[in-house]
Amino acid sequence: MEKTKFLGIMCVLAAGLPAVPAESLQEETDPTWEYSAELSLLFTSGNSTVRTFGIGGGARREWAGGELSLRAGGLRTESGTTRRVAVGTADNFMVRSESDPEPTAENYFARGEFERSFSDHVHLTTGAGWERNTFAGYESKLSLVGGIGNMWIDNERTRLKSDYGLTFTAQNDVIEDPDKSASFGGVRVSTSLRRQLTPTADLESTLTLDENLTDANDIRADLANSLAVDINSSLAVKTGLRLVWDNAPALTRAPLEDPGGAATGETVLVPRHKLDSTLTIALVANF
Repeated sequence: MEKTKFLGIMCVLAAGLPAVPAESLQEETDPTWEYSAELSLLFTSGNSTVRTFGIGGGARREWAGGELSLRAGGLRTESGTTRRVAVGTADNFMVRSESDPEPTAENYFARGEFERSFSDHVHLTTGAGWERNTFAGYESKLSLVGGIGNMWIDNERTRLKSDYGLTFTAQNDVIEDPDKSASFGGVRVSTSLRRQLTPTADLESTLTLDENLTDANDIRADLANSLAVDINSSLAVKTGLRLVWDNAPALTRAPLEDPGGAATGETVLVPRHKLDSTLTIALVANF
């Protein structure tokens, strides 16, 4: 009797619940990928020639307690001055314009990161990245990182988190520095912020500090900021500013002159500039 009464109550409760389509359950359990692509172009001609071409793309996937993000891209700039040459005699000549742009900036990268949450505020993070920037002094740089992090704020408009990890870096410089090791371990601390400023504008900022454990003077900082403004549901214009500081930059060769300013025909090794800045404006497609 009691069993029959219990089954009757359960049938009444089940009859009052709305039916959930199988498709909805499938959408909630199956994670989906999010993709983005960026394109930036700049061309000038006339008295000077500048060509800038940048392309990038990313993919991101979230599921319960986990997040995987992948990103790759490159930027190349060529510039030169138009040279005008007169061919003929002083009274009868033709003017010919010559321009031979040379690369003045070149940077390619690829990186991936995996994050696994243990609670609402603590997560495990691992990642790997590769970069090539000959103008900064290295043919290739491979870095691996692993550590933990914590989430400070995570809601619909704001996401603020920090990561703390150990790193391993293998760097192949254009000009080998005999006083530096090509591979080394380090400590990395990073903080990233995502903020929805308006319904159509999003701000992202990431600051990363990396300390070389074999050379205390070799500390690196990378600050990347971007502001994306939506054009429509699929397209946006993104302005980015990246500042990279290397307290122990790679070496380059400089011509040696005597005190009077005359060339000696010799070269010496000198450090490159410590700070590199890159400003980009790109069209972003999200799908």
